[in-house]
Amino acid sequence: MAILITGGTGFLGSALIDKLLARGEKVYSVSRSSPVLREGLVSLRGDVLEPCFDLKEVLYQKAGEISAVYHLAAILRLGNDKDGLIWRTNVEGTKNAIDFCLKCEIPHLYFCSTAYTQGINTYEKSKAFCEEMLAVSDIPRVTIFKPSIIMGNGDSFYSGHVSQFVTLIINTLAKVRIAWRKAEETLRLPVLLEPVLRIRGNPEGKINLIQLDQVIQGMSNITEAGTFWLTNPDPPTVQQMCDWVGDYIMVKLKVMTEEYKRMPLEVIFDKKIIAFAPYLWGDDLPSDLKDCPPISREFILDTVKSTLLNKP
Repeated sequence: MAILITGGTGFLGSALIDKLLARGEKVYSVSRSSPVLREGLVSLRGDVLEPCFDLKEVLYQKAGEISAVYHLAAILRLGNDKDGLIWRTNVEGTKNAIDFCLKCEIPHLYFCSTAYTQGINTYEKSKAFCEEMLAVSDIPRVTIFKPSIIMGNGDSFYSGHVSQFVTLIINTLAKVRIAWRKAEETLRLPVLLEPVLRIRGNPEGKINLIQLDQVIQGMSNITEAGTFWLTNPDPPTVQQMCDWVGDYIMVKLKVMTEEYKRMPLEVIFDKKIIAFAPYLWGDDLPSDLKDCPPISREFILDTVKSTLLNKP
C-alpha cells in the first residue's frame, strides 16, 4: 500500500516524507514542483486548487493501492488576505482533498489544521472552516492534527513565525542604533549599551512552541480517527522567550500588559508585528504529546543564530 501527500515540498511535508520513507512506506507526493527524488518516493505534478488535484489518469489506475492521504498543502500567513489566496488555497484545497478521497475510495484522510482556530485572522478562519467540512464528510476515517508554533531544528532551518519575529526585532534594533549614533555625533549622548524595546503582551502567558521532530513523530505514529493536539505540554512564557532572544542580540525586550507611551520606533515596530501581536498574550492549549523535550534557552539561541545566518 502507499500514502499520498500534498504539500510534500514544504517544510513540514518534506520532513514527514523522510519519516515515512525511513519506515519503508511508498509515498506519492503531489505538488507543482518536484521534490528531491528518493527510493520509494513517486513525484506527481498536480495542483490542490484543481478538482482531484488535476492528476493524470495514471494515478486513478493506481488509486487502489493508496491507503491514506495526508493533506498538508496550505498557505500559513497571519496577515490580511488581500488577494483571497489564503482562503482559496486552504478551503478549496481541502474540499478537493475530500473529493479526491471519495472519488478514489481512499478510506483515511489526515489533515493538518492548527492549534489556533479562534478566528483571529483569515488563516485561522480557513482552518476552522476546513475542520467543519471534514466533520460532515463521508470519508470513513478522518484524523485532524492541530500543531502549535512549529520550530525548525539544527538540521533544518525554518523561516517560520518565530524567525520572522526575531528578524523584525533585529531590523528595528538596527534602526535604533543608527539613529542613536547620529544623535551621539550631534548631541554627545552617552554610549547606547543595551537598548530597551517594549512589547505589548502578557509576560507570564505561555507561547506554545513545538519542535518539528515532535510534530512529525505524532503525525507518523497516530493512525486512529479523531482530533489530536500536537502541542508542547510545558511551553515557555512570552517573557522567557524574549529574554533568551534579547540576551543574544543585546537588547532588552520588555513584555508589558499595561499601556505605555510608545517611542517612535516602538510605534513602527508595533505596526510591523501587528499579525503576531495576538499571540503575545499567551495561550493555554491541550496536548496529546508525551515526553516532549522542553523548549530551552539553548534551543531558542540556535534559532536566533540560524535566523541571522539565513537573513537576506
